[in-house]
Amino acid sequence: MPRSAREIDVDPDTYIGLSFPLRADNNNNFSMTKTSLQQAQHNLKNLLLTHPGERVNQPEFGCRLRELCFEQRDEQLPNRIEEIIKESVSFWLPYINIIDVKTLTDDKNTIFVTLKFSTTLNPNTLEQITLDTSYTATRY
Repeated sequence: MPRSAREIDVDPDTYIGLSFPLRADNNNNFSMTKTSLQQAQHNLKNLLLTHPGERVNQPEFGCRLRELCFEQRDEQLPNRIEEIIKESVSFWLPYINIIDVKTLTDDKNTIFVTLKFSTTLNPNTLEQITLDTSYTATRY
């Protein structure tokens, strides 16, 4: 009989998915996540930091968050950011519930976004991530 997602979540010997960015663990395998909440964090970061058109074979995947770095800074910016984030998350990651979106801007066209969220599997457990929307991949 298949195990439920909750049973898999509490099993310390089971991995849920890949950790992003992709990197090697101590055994030279890909680093993996152990819980659905950890995987949700990685999936959320991956979605929000991917611009539509960047993902091979899924050109619509992503979020237009980086476009806002160069738009007019006004009192409507936090609302536009929240709207773009919620639209992308509801379409691509419907199991993630966005609870709160906070926006902080600086003078260098950088927008920091802090998200509080839960998942449908753990609706009472809140998690938080902070993103730099001007994120650029580091070359190795």
